[in-house]
Amino acid sequence: MVKSNLFINYLFLIIFLLNNCFSQEKIVKSISISGTPSNGNKIVFFNNEIMNVNFDELSAKPYNFYYIVEHYDYNWELSNIFKNEYITGFDDIRISKYKNSFNTLQKFTNYSFNIPNRNFKIRSSGNYKLIVKDNRNNIVFERKFVFINNYKLGNIEISRTKEINLINEYQNLKISFSCTNCVYDINSEYKLVVLKNKNFNDLKIFEKPTLKTSNKLIFDNILFNAGDEYHGFDTKNILSTSNEIKRVENGTLYSTVLYDDVQKNKYTYNPDRNGIFKINNNGININTESDYSKVKFSFISSEDIIGDLYIVGGFNNYELNEEFKLLETSKNTYTTELLLKQGFYNYKYVVKNNRFINDTSNFWQTENEYTAFLFEKKPSDRFYKIIGYANKNSLKIVN
Repeated sequence: MVKSNLFINYLFLIIFLLNNCFSQEKIVKSISISGTPSNGNKIVFFNNEIMNVNFDELSAKPYNFYYIVEHYDYNWELSNIFKNEYITGFDDIRISKYKNSFNTLQKFTNYSFNIPNRNFKIRSSGNYKLIVKDNRNNIVFERKFVFINNYKLGNIEISRTKEINLINEYQNLKISFSCTNCVYDINSEYKLVVLKNKNFNDLKIFEKPTLKTSNKLIFDNILFNAGDEYHGFDTKNILSTSNEIKRVENGTLYSTVLYDDVQKNKYTYNPDRNGIFKINNNGININTESDYSKVKFSFISSEDIIGDLYIVGGFNNYELNEEFKLLETSKNTYTTELLLKQGFYNYKYVVKNNRFINDTSNFWQTENEYTAFLFEKKPSDRFYKIIGYANKNSLKIVN
């Protein structure tokens, strides 16, 4: 009898633990950080600018989520400073604004919050991570962004590289910062960080300027692999076909089948948005009335791909994990299916071979957006601060 009771107790304990584990499973999608008004994903925020954070949890169960911000150096190492040195107020705040989806096949709960808010505001420029956690302190997701306070506007010149073996695939940048009525301190440290298309996985860091004077810093011969233009589709009207959408199938969820994407051998100009995505629909509330569909991608390669093929963009934070990996279903044809919320999506395919990540095609003519941040650390400073900012599009690249 005692053994029987012990067995029953153990059985109830196992069931409880399993149920508790299952209840903690959170499926978070459509993570978006944007400005006001919302115009797609955004990574740079200036003083007094409002950051809108939005995401869905697909189990449609009520969860307690909390968020914090952390300050990082120019090379994304955690700054060894106190929190009150970079924010006013306090974080680790519960997200209290959430709504259930309305009239959608895929049920979800939409969570949102703004920074700054009545609890805190960011006070110091630099690199930041926004970290969302659950009530057990598990990280649900994290996103990088840059906050800029006072800064000097820099200049970016973009040209075709003059190196013969790279001339067809690379773009060359020259970035300069001029200091009017001030000086660049000889004892201060200056670092330059350059991003391509708002992608923190595609950046370069420069420890020293090519030329430094009392009122000017120049960083020259900065080479970026030009890549190719982004593909795109729009499911604002989830039942409509288009030049990108072949057909839409009904079921327990919608299925959106895209036309095949083919690897290019010659450059073709295709106006894109350089990787952004924007949730959108024909309803009144885009966050709670936008439904999900299973989007089917297909890529046809003109040659054997050495490495793993992934689909990336702002919608998945350019992350290379199994969820976004394509499988070869027939000779040189790769496919995958992703659950995506209604809206506009820019995406591209990249190949990861060991530690190298490259687009499937590269053309020097490709239109890219470059963003540069100049960091300074004076002898008396405890952390690096952004004092310079520059942004340039390569649409009118110099041949």
